Amino acid sequence: MLGMLWNSLPVLLRVQMMAGLMIVLVPLLVVHGTVDEKPRTLAFAVPAAVTPATTWGRAVDDFGSRMTRAFGVQPAAANDFAGWILEASARHHLDPELLASLVKIESQFRVHARSRRGAVGPTQVKPLVWSEFCGTSRQNLLVDPEENIYCGAQVLSHFRDRCGAEACALEGYNTGKPRPGRARHYVARIDAAMEQLRSTAL
Repeated sequence: MLGMLWNSLPVLLRVQMMAGLMIVLVPLLVVHGTVDEKPRTLAFAVPAAVTPATTWGRAVDDFGSRMTRAFGVQPAAANDFAGWILEASARHHLDPELLASLVKIESQFRVHARSRRGAVGPTQVKPLVWSEFCGTSRQNLLVDPEENIYCGAQVLSHFRDRCGAEACALEGYNTGKPRPGRARHYVARIDAAMEQLRSTAL
């Protein structure tokens, strides 16, 4: 009965129905196999999508590698710092090379650096002065390098917004308030470090 019904259909309609059936069944057979076989993966390669996560990972690796070549930071530490610096600089609209150079001059990438004046961490911020401004605890600024770098970036962007120029912002960062000409040596050291880091991108 079904055979007669099938044979009574126009040839073109039968071809279209078979094609539709194949579209449904072939992917199922490719993925699951037959009843006697174990499930299999797709028989063709699917190109890996470039996701934001992979792009971010490459950016961190690249920047970390550049800091290793420019400043001699050990690769594992350089990648940690690269992630912290890239994130903080992006959130505060700073050049990551500027922030990395500031860390180089302030602490030589030492996570637990401390000064006699009470400045701590990679960016040498003073918890008593800046913890409330940065919205973090004093303890975090003492022990968490990521929080410390984020706070340092926030302070630097604060001075940049106040005086509108990079050199002025760096002077403010170094002395506590923008004082033109009072921190020329400090600004020159940051500039030299930035040039050193930028040369690794060539």
